Amino acid sequence: MDGLSGELHESIGRMNATVLSALLLDLYRYARELPLAEFQEQALARLRTHLSFDSAWWGVSAPDRNIHSSFPYRLPDHYEAFYRESVSATDTLAQVTLDCPGTAVHFTPVDMRHSPGLNRLAGRFGIRQALCASLTLPTLNLITFLSLYRHENAPPFVEEERAFLELVVPHMWATWSSNWTSNWIVPRSPGAQSPVSHAIADQCGTLHRAEPHFLELMRTEWPQWEGPILPAELQGVLRTRGQYAGRVTTLQHTSVRGLTLLEIRMRSVLESLTPRELAVAAAFGEGQSHKAIASRFGLSPATVRHYLRTIYAKTNVSNKAELANLLNEAPELAATPSGDPAQIRVA
Repeated sequence: MDGLSGELHESIGRMNATVLSALLLDLYRYARELPLAEFQEQALARLRTHLSFDSAWWGVSAPDRNIHSSFPYRLPDHYEAFYRESVSATDTLAQVTLDCPGTAVHFTPVDMRHSPGLNRLAGRFGIRQALCASLTLPTLNLITFLSLYRHENAPPFVEEERAFLELVVPHMWATWSSNWTSNWIVPRSPGAQSPVSHAIADQCGTLHRAEPHFLELMRTEWPQWEGPILPAELQGVLRTRGQYAGRVTTLQHTSVRGLTLLEIRMRSVLESLTPRELAVAAAFGEGQSHKAIASRFGLSPATVRHYLRTIYAKTNVSNKAELANLLNEAPELAATPSGDPAQIRVA
């Protein structure tokens, strides 16, 4: 852009400020409104309206380039695996970017050809040039990165685009991490504490963000745990679709885009009930009479009373109101399919 008059430079600056402002407003709105599975794709599509690129890679890595979270945009799903196996060890772009955190770096087609790893990347995926920026996450000793790629016949990235990405990347990270939190917010009364607490971990088992009560419950289950790496036995569960049932806590997880949304709660005494007992407890907690429960499930009133005595003994409650409170604290248990009459009918 050499030779531009001061007036034209000022005009471009005003245009970039207007574009940046509109982009940031949308990114922060996406953080509040979009589900975790959609945020990165929508954010990159929005960025693409002002900074043209053909594909991108957005994620989190360790300083040794071990990938902790990966979202290839407009690239095949096996992109990360190819990078890890064929590119990572000789990726000069990654090294330059890691050496200059907070600075956007442009690699030209010539730069790509001179790097063995990047040359392989270009040959496999048609990438001809890259614009990349990273930020250091000091608390976790990790780096979040965003690489924008242009393919064959695309114009070169220019200085204004490099500077624009440099301004945007901190906000891309801030809104992405804010989006994690927005996905676990549950409306509750002021001062009330939910029995379920949430956190976000990456695919390597590193905890990125957690509600304070989540950390308390983790230390209740694992008194020696300090974080941010999750306990090995829990990481094993996260590699499956199972649920972790510990000594005093239960943990569920959902994987999205290389991240894992964790939900932990104290184990409920309701979990000591059999499916039949739980179904009867749920019906009684709803206010149904002995006679109505007996009719609903094809039991005799005497059998219903027997179930309720057992339920009271196992849960250490003494009346319907206390039982209803227990059920309200664990609605996912009260709603178990075992309430189906076919599941509890006795011979």
